[in-house]
Amino acid sequence: MTNENPIIRVENLYFSYNREPALADVSFRVEEKDFLAIIGPNGGGKSTLVKLILGLLEPDSGTIRIHGKPPSKTAHCFGYVPQDVNINIDFPITVLDVVLMGRLRQGGRFSMNRKDRHKALEVMETLGIRGYAERKIKDLSAGQRERVFIARALAANPEILILDEPTASVDTEGKTELYHLLRELNETKTVIVVSHDLMIVSSYVKSVACVNQTVHYHPNNEITGAMIEMGYQCPVELIAHGQPHRILKTHEDF
Repeated sequence: MTNENPIIRVENLYFSYNREPALADVSFRVEEKDFLAIIGPNGGGKSTLVKLILGLLEPDSGTIRIHGKPPSKTAHCFGYVPQDVNINIDFPITVLDVVLMGRLRQGGRFSMNRKDRHKALEVMETLGIRGYAERKIKDLSAGQRERVFIARALAANPEILILDEPTASVDTEGKTELYHLLRELNETKTVIVVSHDLMIVSSYVKSVACVNQTVHYHPNNEITGAMIEMGYQCPVELIAHGQPHRILKTHEDF
């Protein structure tokens, strides 16, 4: 039975950049403790949708409600891991310093206390990176850095964790480890992940939103060829022989 009070509700959403439509007539809902994968082609509006949910952009029309409130009133509900976390990794900052940044918004403070340090170390322990506390962020692997930025997002104990392409720079083994970690976090939090790792994602998530200007929401984790054709507007065939993967059919006026 559908919950009448979803954690996120999007209704009749429209958004454009310089009058060029990016999203049109978007409506869907996210239930508490859902694990939602947002998939779709580059330029289809995935990151734009995430930024609208976070309140980083304002819709042209339509509504977004988090627990019945607009995003501008619910920033404390979110932990966000953006796509470009590897930018400026040469900056001489330690892993603990990065995670502590997630505590800065607590009460509008810009200083740290013992409680903040304890919470940061606690989250790092949960994610298996406490031993890296004094290491420089630039000295970690891509997968380790991703865990650090997830820890930063979790430091404020958000209800909803949103990650934009969290495995873009991570090897296959690291991807599996990260999605396993996200599934564990999903036991207590709502998780939304933007991803192109279709086959890996389908093994972990609970629902899928195909985004290509509009949104096709699917309340299950099965990613089928028909779903991808709908979202990507491109003929796709899913096959498996040992390892599942996808191929594109010939483009003939599809």
